[in-house]
Amino acid sequence: MKVTINGEIKECPEGTTIEKLLDLCKIDKNRVAVELNLHIVPRKELSAQVLKDTDILEVVTFVGGG
Repeated sequence: MKVTINGEIKECPEGTTIEKLLDLCKIDKNRVAVELNLHIVPRKELSAQVLKDTDILEVVTFVGGG
């Protein structure tokens, strides 16, 4: 199955959750905001939200600074 994450097409297995995709992409799920098909996904739902073929995700990483 193919999904688009931040404009890049990624191949992932059927049944992949957003949390698993973030792990596969080595993205820290505790420091991101995720949009799935133009809808914000609450952090508590990342492990339950199963992706479908052609889903589009935008992932924004929070960066601290001073």
